[in-house]
Amino acid sequence: MVSSAEVTCIVDVSVRRGERHAGWVQVHSSQALRGGLVAAVTTTGSRAEAALWPVDEWATRLARIADVPLPVATPPPGREVDVPLDVLLGTGEALRTNRPDVLDELVRRATPHDPATVREQLVHLHTAVAGRLLAVVAATDTGAARAGWVSWLLFGDGWRSLTPVRRDGRPFVVLSPVGPLDLGAQVAAQVALVRGAR
Repeated sequence: MVSSAEVTCIVDVSVRRGERHAGWVQVHSSQALRGGLVAAVTTTGSRAEAALWPVDEWATRLARIADVPLPVATPPPGREVDVPLDVLLGTGEALRTNRPDVLDELVRRATPHDPATVREQLVHLHTAVAGRLLAVVAATDTGAARAGWVSWLLFGDGWRSLTPVRRDGRPFVVLSPVGPLDLGAQVAAQVALVRGAR
């Protein structure tokens, strides 16, 4: 069934282990939609599970993957964050290479107002992440592939979705609070998008 799927969805979740254990817990789920059924193979560590369910259960099954314990983590960023993509990426590199001067310049470019708060938010975005979720949805038709994705970050107070937008021609990323039940709706939107492109 997987080779002839109408739509595939690959979900990867990585969550930092608790303070007593180092490393990450990782879940990988390959899901294939054909007709009214979804077939899935999900691995967690060395365990693998195959399942088949009706499409109307898909949202519930996705929610289970995203339902993880909230970590004990450093303070999260604000509930709603809206940042230019280049500033977000540049901040990560500035922190990785220990370049506070570059970080300050990025903050200055991001906003002329309240730079201390913006700087704090950017640092929290990179240092307080305790988990990641990526769902890639794809469809193929006559050899042409179309794909979309859902991307989330986990903080101490829950998940945030990352949504790309454009403002005056400039790419931005909006982080908004979401919960496990939202994953089904976001994946469904991507399924509709890749199917609609036929």
